[in-house]
Amino acid sequence: MSRKVALILPYYGQYPIWIDAFLRSCAYNPSLTWLIFSDLEKPKYQPDNVQFFHLEKQALSVLIKQKTGIHHALENPHKLCDFKPLYGHIFEDYLVDYQFWGHCDMDIIWGEMDRFLLKIGFEQFDLVSSRSHAISGHFTLYRNIEALKVLYQSVPRYHKAFTEPNYQGFDEGFYSYHIFNEVKSGRLNIKPYWEKRNCIDRGELHRHPGIWIWEKGKIHNRWGGKGNYLHLIDWKKTLREVNLGNPEQLNRFSISEFGLWKGRIPWQYQRRLFFRWGFRKKYQRWKNCLKTFRKYQLFHTKHEKNANVPEGYKTLK
Repeated sequence: MSRKVALILPYYGQYPIWIDAFLRSCAYNPSLTWLIFSDLEKPKYQPDNVQFFHLEKQALSVLIKQKTGIHHALENPHKLCDFKPLYGHIFEDYLVDYQFWGHCDMDIIWGEMDRFLLKIGFEQFDLVSSRSHAISGHFTLYRNIEALKVLYQSVPRYHKAFTEPNYQGFDEGFYSYHIFNEVKSGRLNIKPYWEKRNCIDRGELHRHPGIWIWEKGKIHNRWGGKGNYLHLIDWKKTLREVNLGNPEQLNRFSISEFGLWKGRIPWQYQRRLFFRWGFRKKYQRWKNCLKTFRKYQLFHTKHEKNANVPEGYKTLK
């Protein structure tokens, strides 16, 4: 697979403490290219397939206005999540040489994404999402054609999602719901791949809160669990320590809710992880896991008949 896929990631604020782990995991997927737009200095470690572009937030706001007609000051960086389905339009000048474009997050440790995309034959699809029957904010690909670049414009009253300063859930909510129903009704003639969840996300981390291992591009745990990438969605709130050494020589590291380590996990964190595995904690974890599955509708299967979108995020009013 030649470099046909570009993942777009505008990022403002400060780089997370796991930035080297993110970048190293990108390096093990050489057929994918990450395009990162930021006002920050480039990290010291930069793999060949990760490109950094200096772009001030004000300049991005101007670019959005120029390409889409939407004016937004982007005072809250989290607001950029609403714009994810628009990235193909906003950054189209950077995507000329790519067959697919997509969006992702930085709270991710990538696994064998190259292998996953080849396995499913991604080039036969127009849209590839890691969520079941919905757009995934942390990984979705779109065929680089005009119809998909401007598909967001077909969402009724889409402008309303961009009048508020804070995140409105346009990407995984209103946009997802609209696309699902348009495809289901036959009004939108595209072929999506979203039959099941294809990542280690909140549900897996609730069920297996112990240690996960990244090793030469593969992610697994001691219970046989594995995934195409690990989303640090809740763990980033408690992740306090990262000790990885030289990222260019990094081939293996441990991942837990408390930190990332190349070598042995410090004793104080081993002890905390051990006590989380007690019967009472285990019982409570499974209760919380069940609530999480119900809340985020993670029991959907390939026979899904409805969009995997929470109530309240279906129609803009």
